[in-house]
Amino acid sequence: MGSDSRYDAYEDDLWQRLAGLLPSAADAENFRDCRESGHQEAGLWILLERLLEHRIPINDRTRAEIEVLAEQWGERLARHDRITACVRDSTGEASIRLLPDEHSTPVDPATIGITDPVLTGLLVVPWLECLRCDRVLARVHAEEPWGDLSYLATHYILWHRTASDADLETFDEPNLHSAFESLLNC
Repeated sequence: MGSDSRYDAYEDDLWQRLAGLLPSAADAENFRDCRESGHQEAGLWILLERLLEHRIPINDRTRAEIEVLAEQWGERLARHDRITACVRDSTGEASIRLLPDEHSTPVDPATIGITDPVLTGLLVVPWLECLRCDRVLARVHAEEPWGDLSYLATHYILWHRTASDADLETFDEPNLHSAFESLLNC
């Protein structure tokens, strides 16, 4: 099975699992219909509105999966605050989680021990962490002339907190799922 079909199967499973969180069969059907009709952005909106409105708790891994899904569909900036506002379900084992915003500030890769020349002139934004293996998945952005980060990440990187280039995995922007899958498979 190729990586595209693996991603499609994962995303299909994820949408089914997320639909199962919704408070009514109608909400779940509307959410799934958004994906089927190519309106994933609307589906994310429905999902987050219902989770928040009904105070449905989600665990850290689900929160991270929703954030990655939002990133995949170009909605992370618009949905991040709503994702972090969802009620936290603290039952179960913590594994993958979003880093708190105060730990997600952009840094020069060299300041965290990463010297990969592909990342020269870019900024690393730590994003998700695995609590089992202490690896971090980060978005890599260019800085715009006016000082903001580029809207879309140029790369994703995965490294151990005891950073060294030997531990670094770099993924081009279209390979977000491969980067996340690698983080999940520690």
